[in-house]
Amino acid sequence: MRDTVYFTLPIMKQKAIIFHPAIAPYRIDFFNSLNELYEAEFYFEFENALEQSFQQQVLTERLHFVPRYLKKGAFGIKNLRLQIISILLKSRPDVVICSEYNLSTLLILLYKYLFQPSLRVYSICDDSLGMVSHSGFVKRNSRKLSVRLLDGIILANLAVRDWYWAHLKGGARLLYFPIIQDDTQFRALLASSLPISQTLYRRLQLQGKRVLLFVGRLADVKNLHFLLKAFCQLRSSFPDAVLLFVGEGAERETLQAEAEAWELTPCVHFAGKHEGVDLLAYYNLGQVFILPSYFEPFGAVVNEALLAGCYTLCSSAAGAACLIQAGENGELFDPHSLEDLVEKLRIALAKTEPLQGVSCKSNRMQHSYNYYFQSLSKELSANKSDCRTLLGE
Repeated sequence: MRDTVYFTLPIMKQKAIIFHPAIAPYRIDFFNSLNELYEAEFYFEFENALEQSFQQQVLTERLHFVPRYLKKGAFGIKNLRLQIISILLKSRPDVVICSEYNLSTLLILLYKYLFQPSLRVYSICDDSLGMVSHSGFVKRNSRKLSVRLLDGIILANLAVRDWYWAHLKGGARLLYFPIIQDDTQFRALLASSLPISQTLYRRLQLQGKRVLLFVGRLADVKNLHFLLKAFCQLRSSFPDAVLLFVGEGAERETLQAEAEAWELTPCVHFAGKHEGVDLLAYYNLGQVFILPSYFEPFGAVVNEALLAGCYTLCSSAAGAACLIQAGENGELFDPHSLEDLVEKLRIALAKTEPLQGVSCKSNRMQHSYNYYFQSLSKELSANKSDCRTLLGE
C-alpha cells in the first residue's frame, strides 16, 4: 500500500501599492513590514521630506525594496498625480495604502469606483488631536468625504481615533498604529553608537552632570525659547544640569544669544544636526528628553527617546503624547504653561542621578514594535466592520 503524499500550496500574498510623500528614518521599519506582509510596490511623491532633509542614500540602504518615485503633479498642482491611475490599471492591486485626504487619495478612490470596486483603500493620517479638531475648510470637507469612501484610516494617536468616532460618521474603519521604530534594530544601533557617545561624554565634560536633551529642528513651532526659559529658572537649583540641543534651524542664533544673555553658555550646548549613529550617540547621553512643541503632528523623536531609555517630558499638543504613561516613562505638560514645564522638569531632575559614565539605558516604551504591527496587520486583513475592538480600546 502506497503512502499518501500531500502537497501544501504556498500562501499567495496579496498585492499592495503604497503611496507616501517621502522616505524618512522613522517610517523605514513600517515600510519594510508592509513589504513583508504584502507583495508590495512603493511610490514616493518627493525625493526628500519637505520640512527637513535626510541623507537618502543612507536611508535607502535600509529598505528591503526598491523605491519608485511619482512624476510631478499635473498643471503644477503637487497632489494631482495622474500617473497614479495608470499605475493602478497596470498593477490591479488588492490593497492601496495612501496618505492623508488630498487629491491623490481622491484619484485612488475614483479609480476604485470606475475600475475596481473590490479594491481596499486605506489612508494614513498622522494628525494630532489639536490638528483634527481645528482643521481648515478644505481639509475638513475632504476628510468628511474620504471617511465615507475609504475602507480604513490608520491613525497615529488614540485620542484622535476617539475624536473620529465622536465627530465623523462613515464607512471607514479606524485603525491605530503610532509612528514608531523597531525596538530590536534601534537598540542594536544604539549599542553600536556607544564609542561615539563616550567621545562626546569626555569632550562635553558630562561627568557628574544631569543631561537634558532636545532633538529636532530649531524652529519656532518647537517652542525652544520656552524650554530655555524653563531651564534658566531651574539653573540655581540644579547647577550640575546641562541642556543639549541637537538639530539646526532658523532659531539657532536667537537661542544662542538668549543663552548668552542669561549666562547659560557653559551649560547649554548646540550640537548641530546629526543623523544615523551620530544622532543615536546623543540619545545615549540624554537622561531627560523634552519635546516642548506647541504644534506637532506626532513627534517621532519621542519614540526614539523612549527606546533609548530617556525619561521623556512631552508637550500635550504632540501626537506622541499617546506614548507617555505618566509617572512611569515620562510626563505630559502644557506647552503654554511655563510653570507646568518648570515643575515637571524640577521633579524629573530631582530623580536623575548625575552621569558617571555612558551605557545603554533600559527601553522605556510600553509595548514593542511587533505588538503594534501585528495588531495592525490583523485589522488590515479583517472584514470591514466596526473597529472598537482595536488595540487600546
